[in-house]
Parts: sequence; C-alpha cells; structure tokens
Amino acid sequence: MKTEFTSGRSFGVILVLISGACWGFHGVLIKKAYAVGASFQQVFFVETLFASIFFICFARSFGREQRPRTPGQWRDLLLCGIASLALGTFLFLAFSLGPIAIGATLLFLYLPQVYGYTVFRGVQSFSYLKALSIGLLLIGAGATTNILGAFEGNAFAGAIFAGLAASACYAIIFLLTPRLSSFTSATFRSFAISFTCFIGSGALLLAFPFVRNQQPIDWPTFLGLALLLGFLGQTLPVITLMKGIPIVGSSFAGALASIELPVAVISSAIFLGETITFVQSVGASLVFVGIVLFNLPDPLFSQKPRISTP
Repeated sequence: MKTEFTSGRSFGVILVLISGACWGFHGVLIKKAYAVGASFQQVFFVETLFASIFFICFARSFGREQRPRTPGQWRDLLLCGIASLALGTFLFLAFSLGPIAIGATLLFLYLPQVYGYTVFRGVQSFSYLKALSIGLLLIGAGATTNILGAFEGNAFAGAIFAGLAASACYAIIFLLTPRLSSFTSATFRSFAISFTCFIGSGALLLAFPFVRNQQPIDWPTFLGLALLLGFLGQTLPVITLMKGIPIVGSSFAGALASIELPVAVISSAIFLGETITFVQSVGASLVFVGIVLFNLPDPLFSQKPRISTP
C-alpha cells in the first residue's frame, strides 16, 4: 500500500517545526481576538470554517485511492477529528477554569504518552537519552509557563483534569496520523479533521451559550483577525503536521512540536509587550535542548526494537 514515507527526514523535521511555530505565534492572535470580544470557542469555530473552505478547494485531488475504503479506516479518521475537536474544547475549559499556565503545561504530557505507547508497541526502542530529553522538555514547559506559580491559587482541580484530557487528545492525534497516512492524502485528512472540528465547534456554540462571549464583538477587526487565525491556526500547521508526522514518526514529531512554547513566549514579548523572565528564558532553553537530545542517536542505551520504525 502506498504511504507518505518517501520524503527526506530533514523535510519532515521542517514541516513539524513549522506547525509548532505557527501554533506558538497563534497565541498572540488569540489574545488579540479576545481583546475585541471573541471567546475561544468562537475563534475555534472561525478557524475551522476557514480551514474547511480552504481544503475543500483541493477536492478534485481527493481520489478514491486517497480516501478511506473500509469502516475501520473511516472510524480512525473520524476518531482523529473528534480528538482534534476535544483538544480545543478541553484546552478552553482548562484556560477558563484556571490560569493558562496549567493547561499549557499539562498539555505537554502528550510527550511521555506518545513515547511510552510507541515503546510499548515496539515501534521504537527504549532510550534513556530520549527519556531524559522528554524530562527536560516537561521541565522547560513548566518553567516557561510558571506552572508552580499557577498552582498557588485555590481549587484548580477542574483546570487540571481538563488539561490532562487535552494532553490525551493531543497524543491520540500524533499516534493516529501515521496510520491514517497509509490510506489518505495529507490534504484529505486535513480537510476531514478541520470539517469535523467546524461541525463540532458550531454544535457546541449552539448547544452551550456559556461558550459564547456575552460582550459585543468588534466584527470588522475580528473578521480581519479571523483570516490570520484560520491560516496560522488550522490551515498551514495542520497540513504541515499531517505531512510531517508520517515522515519523522509520532514520538519525534511530538518533541519537535514543543517548539511552540518558546515561540509563544518570544512572540508575546515582541507583539504584546510581555516581559520574559529569567526562569522563562531557562525554560525555553531547556525545550530547545530537549528537542536536540531527542534527535541524537543513543546506541549505548537503546534496546533493540521489536519491529522496525516506519
């Protein structure tokens, strides 16, 4: 069966880094959208609407050989779309129930989940070096978002559970994508996931009024931001992630995508005037070091894999 593992590894690395960088800068645009009266769910709805319209323009390329052909394949594609919808929804709940640092940091627990699953299934071997790099990434994420300061508040159990649920959904996306690549094109699965999120987020807006902002929205400004939000939130990063994960593998792609946090901190300082503390600088540096270590060969500490890595 034809797959998408033919591109060079370096190209796959660049694709996943683009995804992480887009989502890092995406946070700046979300804050500007909040400032004109939009809620997260409204932003999510507009982004997925933009992405659905964009990807449907490639419908002529959705040949039969690039679409699911069995009930099981359609199930996996739908599951990935639902996981994407749940990821956005749970992050919104985490952000609304407690400090943003809690949801942003707990989201990074997808890293050990993805790596642990791939080792358990024999997709790759266990490596102490990679385990160390994941530890550095998690510590760096916590330092960058000041997670300890966030936990000093009271009654953040809801935010914690929502953040943990978001990390599990993110892990599902990384683990399912290589399987989806064997029977779908990157464009088709990007459209399917975006459209599922569009329908789901629209249904949530209709069913639950509390996810809509009750303040008036500055529509001209918001619609202008919507174009950038759609491109940098759901279009470019989705297509590059869908193409990049099958090339570099789920666990390495997860490590690369963590570039999102340093980009978010730097872009917030440049465009929003936020101050970067020394601890945040150290945390961002640890994230970079963790990404580099994860990509280093570790022949001394690795066990032989039970099956070959794609």
